[in-house]
Amino acid sequence: MGVGIGIIVYRGFKMYIILFYDIVDKKSLKDKKDNSYKIRKEVEKYLTRVQFSVFEGEITPSDLKRLKSYLSKVIDKYLDSIIIYEATRLNYTKRIVIGVDKNDGIFTD
Repeated sequence: MGVGIGIIVYRGFKMYIILFYDIVDKKSLKDKKDNSYKIRKEVEKYLTRVQFSVFEGEITPSDLKRLKSYLSKVIDKYLDSIIIYEATRLNYTKRIVIGVDKNDGIFTD
């Protein structure tokens, strides 16, 4: 399972996003379709994967709207969670990595 948080910071015509999600493994649930792969692939169209369920990057407001619309349609609203926090200024954010910085292409497949 992943964990979900997201930050939106406005930078001109794009926003900076950190998106975390928690998608339940539905393979063990009867009559539930596992959609974690579809969700991950859709998020990867817009953002860079930095950990198993953590993504970051710049995105336009229209692409963010499109992504949120897609995610709203495919998640199980009773089991899955995607949380987005918004920040209005980039200077309020600071990226600190302790250990391996997994933003260096470890998760490319």
